[in-house]
Amino acid sequence: MNNLGLLLKAYMRTSFGFNKARYTHEKRTKSTGMTVLMVFCYAVVIFAVFGICVGLMSSLAPLHTEYMVLNLMMVAASVMVLFTTIYKVNGTLFGFRDYDLQMSLPIRTGTLIASRILVLYILNALFVLAVMVPAGVAYAIIAQPAALFYPFFILTFLAIPLLPIIIATVIGTLIAVAASRVKRKSGLSVVLTVAAFMVFMIVWMTFWTNSGDIMLDFADVGDMVNGVVTSVYPLAALYGNAVGSYDVLSLLLFLLVSFGAFAVFTAVVAKLFKRLNTSITTTRAAGDYKMTELRTQSPKKALYQRELKRYFSSSQYVLNTAVGPLLLVVVAIILLVSGVDGLGTYADIPGFDYFLTVNAPLAIAFFLALGSTTAVSVSLEGKNLWIVRSLPVDTRLVLKAKLNVSLVLYIPTIAVCGTLFNLALSPQPLYAVMTYALPLVYGLFIALFGLKANLDSPNFDWTNEVTVIKQSKPTLLTLLVGVVLVAVPAIFAAMAGSFVIVIAFAAVTALDILLYRSLMTKGAAQFERF
Repeated sequence: MNNLGLLLKAYMRTSFGFNKARYTHEKRTKSTGMTVLMVFCYAVVIFAVFGICVGLMSSLAPLHTEYMVLNLMMVAASVMVLFTTIYKVNGTLFGFRDYDLQMSLPIRTGTLIASRILVLYILNALFVLAVMVPAGVAYAIIAQPAALFYPFFILTFLAIPLLPIIIATVIGTLIAVAASRVKRKSGLSVVLTVAAFMVFMIVWMTFWTNSGDIMLDFADVGDMVNGVVTSVYPLAALYGNAVGSYDVLSLLLFLLVSFGAFAVFTAVVAKLFKRLNTSITTTRAAGDYKMTELRTQSPKKALYQRELKRYFSSSQYVLNTAVGPLLLVVVAIILLVSGVDGLGTYADIPGFDYFLTVNAPLAIAFFLALGSTTAVSVSLEGKNLWIVRSLPVDTRLVLKAKLNVSLVLYIPTIAVCGTLFNLALSPQPLYAVMTYALPLVYGLFIALFGLKANLDSPNFDWTNEVTVIKQSKPTLLTLLVGVVLVAVPAIFAAMAGSFVIVIAFAAVTALDILLYRSLMTKGAAQFERF
């Protein structure tokens, strides 16, 4: 196998834990649980996309314009690639942890660059696959296209991720370079990344609040939506003509623009690779050193500040765990400013006001369940684990410090958004209290369960933070358990009202107590064995 293949093989095996699962003697690491979990989540996304596409295409079938849905899905996949790649660039293509080690290997720099670009492409192709393949299957069933559709669809599929990768790499690199040129580069990187995310969320929420109209009357507004999509992203027009009308010229232009731009992008990256990596990885002094009085702190406070600094030192860490609270703030503001009517067509559903009022506490809890700081906090210790393990402090204080970071994120969010929800919905006193109390016990559960999951399945051998933050078993498991724990009572809350909310509060509180006791005993012992 050539060097390029070896680099790709090594990265994939390390990122997804294949080597550890294959060669370790630990039974828990050899388990197939992680594989089953990832396949399940991937399958859920595929079936959800397929169902949406079938519904939209069925409404367009009488007009024979089903290809418009392919246009929409192509743009959706491109936006997904764009957003997820922005914060993967710093750590995958530039600024990766083992840069010095890989540059010292007896391989050409061009081979290393090619491997990193291919890694970005492969990871994003998986996103595109989950969106475009079910959309293509739905199109084949509903529209029954000619045989020429299939080779056209496959060729365009290969090219879809290319342009979004280029745009995302430029944005991500600019953020990383801008942050690297200031003293507090981690803080600036977090601010810029979160700002980009908030812009994306505002645009997405604007579309979401009107998505009901689009779903109900897609046959009437299909041309308008397609026009907006193609005007915002011109490649979508070429794509639609290629797969919908079998236009060879549109196909060639689509491939030429995508692969041509990617070739230019690769050449530019090759030229700037060393310079950008040096700039991003260079450490700059945070300030002039001055002799001052030595300050002392309690172990509890020192450990908490250590965890907080680690959290804000990584834009990937912040964004992945703060996505729920940030989205919750946007929803709460829309609800306060526009009322229930601000949620678009959903406000016209009979009984929606009551449903939203009853489920407001669970809605807040749902957003908190979308990310957990503790689910990766142990793994992110990495090769520095020995430092915290050698400290002369009670291990329970270390675990409590990790929990406190989650609570610092959750408690202000619950206080602010709970108040906004209450002002917007004017619920009964019990629901008003539960708007604060229920999300609080759910947030504590997410923090406790995430830490427990990470202690059970740690990964200290990572070379890229994204591997731990986005692709680890504790992250996915905590997300699924949290969402299920919210969904089950939400199904019955609209029927039984306050009774279900009170039962959910009592049940989750009991789980919190059990998990906390387990962490302070068995969890502390697990951490000491690492």
